Amino acid sequence: MLSESLNVSLKPTVKWRSAQEWLNRQFDKVVRPEVHLFHLTRSAFLIFGYVGLALAVLVSMLLVMFQGLSIWIMLAIVVTAVATFLALVMLTKIITGEEYIVCYHQQIAVTLVTAGLLGLLHQPILPYLDATMLGVGLFIACGRVGCLMVGCCHGRPHSWGVCYRQEHADAGFPAYLAGVRLFPIQAVESGWLFASVVVGSFLVLAGRLPGEALAWYALAYSGGRFCVEFFRGDAVRLYLWGFSEAQWTSLLVMVAVLGAEAGGILPFQPWHAAVVAGFVLVATAVALNRRLRKTARHRLLHPHHVREVAEIIGQATAPGTRAGVASGDRATPITLDIYSTSQGIRISASAIHGPAGPISHYALSLESGTMSQEVASLLARLIIRLRHSGQASELIAGNQGVFHLVVHPATVGNAA
Repeated sequence: MLSESLNVSLKPTVKWRSAQEWLNRQFDKVVRPEVHLFHLTRSAFLIFGYVGLALAVLVSMLLVMFQGLSIWIMLAIVVTAVATFLALVMLTKIITGEEYIVCYHQQIAVTLVTAGLLGLLHQPILPYLDATMLGVGLFIACGRVGCLMVGCCHGRPHSWGVCYRQEHADAGFPAYLAGVRLFPIQAVESGWLFASVVVGSFLVLAGRLPGEALAWYALAYSGGRFCVEFFRGDAVRLYLWGFSEAQWTSLLVMVAVLGAEAGGILPFQPWHAAVVAGFVLVATAVALNRRLRKTARHRLLHPHHVREVAEIIGQATAPGTRAGVASGDRATPITLDIYSTSQGIRISASAIHGPAGPISHYALSLESGTMSQEVASLLARLIIRLRHSGQASELIAGNQGVFHLVVHPATVGNAA
């Protein structure tokens, strides 16, 4: 017998739902892996990359000219930076076998190579680095718009955001997330980078000490990237102790900036020390909270586990899957396949063909122990966002620690 009914509350207010739907439509209209330009079809990622490069060169040149520095030296830096970028992409492809661009690796490499070039040319390092890294920041900000268009560096499943299509999957986007609405984290990061570059440029134009804009950009990018990573949903990146490689790099960069300021390499700003200490404390608090919580929420919603759940429900509900057929108030008995994830979650799925359409049913349990309501609700929300966005749903607690998620053909707006 099924007992207490637990509603999976995914019903926002009418006004907020209307705003969500409008935003979703705008994102869906914009994103496309290719752009038609001058009767030619080009990758949207490359188009925004070229636009970002042009803007980066323009802004860096203007900042250099404002400071009375040599545009020829800046031009040499641009050529060297582009060559460094391409060389690192090629080296990564040789090592991993895939063409993979890691923004942090690129920025660190460009910073070091540019500093080395300026040292060889006996030029002042910090003023040129200010202009160079602000240009790099603008390039990455445009690049993130390209990421939004094609679907790379994407966010996690969410109630609003961008929904990538089959054409994106054909271009390399993860097929298991095609049709799933994702948080538009690329747009958030792009906006933060644009704002960071604007502030850094004002520091240069205001005549602040050389190196202040560089330190500001490094801390702003690192702090923003540390936060952004909590919303990233791509499952191909490395993690250590629950934090991504980019988050560890962010902390190391912030500590390195503070060390450079303490050593007199960069102008010292007392509030920078407070910012770095704050992020170290935040990382520590997050780690402790994860360790002390009864529900390993971060593991269940980790991109790796989300991919497992998505692939399981895709396999369990694929055409040809056995299902009960409604006949009045009765349905034919069925034998279900039970799938398990790396986190010990057991999932089975079936469909009952009701009068208004197919009613989807998922049984959720643990391989060992009793599943809690919190874990069941978490998984139910995830399944709905992966497979049944906008549909009415009900979570029911059954016997022996099994929860039943029932998804009706009616949408949330039409549900009673």
